[in-house]
Amino acid sequence: MAKYKGSARRPQAKHKKHQQSQHDKRKRLQRRNPKRKRTTTAQVPLSGAMQTVVSVLQAVLDRRIAFRLAIVVAGMLLADDRRTASAWVEGAGIHHHPTPGPADEKWLYGHNWVALAWLATHPLWGVIAMPLRSLLYVREIDVPKLAEKYGWEFRTKHQLGGALLTWFMQSIRALGVQAKVWLAVDGAYAARPFLLPVLVLGIVVVGRLRKDACLYDLPERPAPHRRGRHPI
Repeated sequence: MAKYKGSARRPQAKHKKHQQSQHDKRKRLQRRNPKRKRTTTAQVPLSGAMQTVVSVLQAVLDRRIAFRLAIVVAGMLLADDRRTASAWVEGAGIHHHPTPGPADEKWLYGHNWVALAWLATHPLWGVIAMPLRSLLYVREIDVPKLAEKYGWEFRTKHQLGGALLTWFMQSIRALGVQAKVWLAVDGAYAARPFLLPVLVLGIVVVGRLRKDACLYDLPERPAPHRRGRHPI
């Protein structure tokens, strides 16, 4: 049997088609339901150690969504049967598969995060990565869906990575830490838009060259009496 050769083009998101509704959903969304109430607290509030843990986690979340953590956790503990926390997923899209399996999947659907982690050595498990902060990457083609609702602006992964490192350097300097910072990245970040702002922060970058990097040897020493600009 011949092996199917997948296309290199990015596929489009596909949704299961149901029978056409007789109601226009766009008109329904435009009409506000006066009886609908916004959920601000869980119906059964958390208490004890669980409430303490959730409060600590809420302190590091964005204030716009922090209050929802207690609601979601309470629902996970008390809900019966099959329930979902939401009816849609915002910011998701089709991305290159970073770790394709035996099926060699080139694409996957979901969220794409640019993450900054602290590498530490564990006495039993060796080197481990502890996530510090992540920023959501949304493809430029998907930004208009979020721009109307949240005022979302498109930023490349290089820009998001630079923002994470700027935040990190400002944080440790505010604490009085004067250590030299070394950053390990993959080949995708060995690019001028990412490296130039990061080097200004005084960070030592360790990574791999891109597979399409153009390499040159050093030029030969020019003749002493040669006129014109010397090659570099």
